[in-house]
Amino acid sequence: MSVTLGPHTSPSDQPRSFKNFDQGLFQVHAKPPRKSEAPLIFDIGVNHGEDSEFYLAKGFRVVGIEANPILCAKLQERFENEIASGQYNLLNIGIWSEEKELEFYHNLDNDHWSSFDREYGCRNDTKFEILNIKCTTIDRLLSDFGTPHYMKIDVEGADRIILKQLQHVSARPNFISVEEYGFQAIVHLRELGYRFFYVAPQNDKSWAVPPNPAREGLYVERAFTGVDSGLFGAELPGSWMNFEEALRHFLTHVRAADGSFLTTGEWYDVHARISDPQLD
Repeated sequence: MSVTLGPHTSPSDQPRSFKNFDQGLFQVHAKPPRKSEAPLIFDIGVNHGEDSEFYLAKGFRVVGIEANPILCAKLQERFENEIASGQYNLLNIGIWSEEKELEFYHNLDNDHWSSFDREYGCRNDTKFEILNIKCTTIDRLLSDFGTPHYMKIDVEGADRIILKQLQHVSARPNFISVEEYGFQAIVHLRELGYRFFYVAPQNDKSWAVPPNPAREGLYVERAFTGVDSGLFGAELPGSWMNFEEALRHFLTHVRAADGSFLTTGEWYDVHARISDPQLD
């Protein structure tokens, strides 16, 4: 299971679910997981909390990672009860290739674009401010919290960094998703041992109708939009693709090999799984 923390705010301003780094380490107010507890999800890139809300409603334990301290303050209020019960751990920190403090480009026009990567955080000549945010590594988080059932990764510019770090850990989540960054996302997931793939549109969510009975956690009626990630894991509709099928589909429907987009007004997440979907 995974986590993130480390804000730009003062200790008194921080959500109760995390503390400052101490000599490169961090502490989280969380009860040690028991085998009887619900499975864990990592929501890496919480933003306004739409995905965390869905996972919590389905009964999962959730670790939410959000580098933006301004959003974290709002998330603390939104999920006050879930944080108090221990179901939700909200962690204000970035994930990078090493534990260090980095400049975070907080986009003032579109907070979805905020990033540690200047190219992402300052795109299209939008307004931004620079915050200094502490970062940790994904392997450190996995070491401290264990392996999640599902890991959602949506962190502008750092998705591939997290996948690269996962090469150095032996236990990986059965289900994982990343915001696509070209066909390389599928290649990198395969290199991690993922065998089956699903390319999910993120603007048009007409495909994302929660199944009843549920195949992941509890049934939750939900109408998804372009600001959330949609369904995940065993609840994704239709068929999963093997590597060759997924690569061919991506290169003919999402982006060409040179990176140029093949559609307008749409963006995609790539889901991957280790287990055979026929065993669901």
